[in-house]
Amino acid sequence: MTRLITIPFSHYCEKARWVLDRNGVAYDEERYMPTFHFPAAMRALVGRGKGLHDRASTRFSTPILIGDGVLLTDSSEIVRHVEPRLFEDPEAQRLDAYFGDELGPHSRLIVYWHALKEPRLLFELADTNVSRQQALLFRRLYPIVATMVRTQLRIDEAAYRRSLERVRRIADDVALRLADGRPFLLGDRFSAADLAFAALFAPAILPGCDVYGAKLPAPKRFPPEAQSFVREHRDHPAGRFAMRMFREERHRRT
Repeated sequence: MTRLITIPFSHYCEKARWVLDRNGVAYDEERYMPTFHFPAAMRALVGRGKGLHDRASTRFSTPILIGDGVLLTDSSEIVRHVEPRLFEDPEAQRLDAYFGDELGPHSRLIVYWHALKEPRLLFELADTNVSRQQALLFRRLYPIVATMVRTQLRIDEAAYRRSLERVRRIADDVALRLADGRPFLLGDRFSAADLAFAALFAPAILPGCDVYGAKLPAPKRFPPEAQSFVREHRDHPAGRFAMRMFREERHRRT
């Protein structure tokens, strides 16, 4: 059986789940809270020359796909492996990389900025997405985990403000591309660009658990500033597009 190691609410992991589900690939998802995934990732990767380390992630980041002689450590690699035709247009490859490098890290930082100030949100994510034993241990070790996440992602107020600006700018760029009425970012056909944007924009719109592959807190559970951010982007043309991708494409089967 194919294995998928995830931080379940991660938007990069959602991107991988999306293409696996879309293509009917059976897999066992091994779900971990942030930092708790390190032992499983190390067991999978150490000694195999695998793992991606860049400014957005560590070598032991998720998702990790294992099975049938395959070991993939990047969401874009997984999408390309499972459904290569999503990259047939060279622009799809460019936009997938752009959203992965420029949107994903910033939308993630915004959510962690709010969640780390409201530990109950992370406790709720643990209670609804991982085993009870892991959720209880996460509560006990939360101060250590929070410090590690803040350090790893370089989360502070200045970074948060930069990320807000970056996400808004990308949303405006996507809205401009869609302004001619095209149904997808590259025209009439769903591509890796649409999948990447919708998945990595998820922290800005908090799609419901009926369409997302993990349970996310409702917007009303977040502090007022975060609720305002979600409302802003759900009402934005780019946000409406991302919500439509989740409604119409997330559970479509090829």
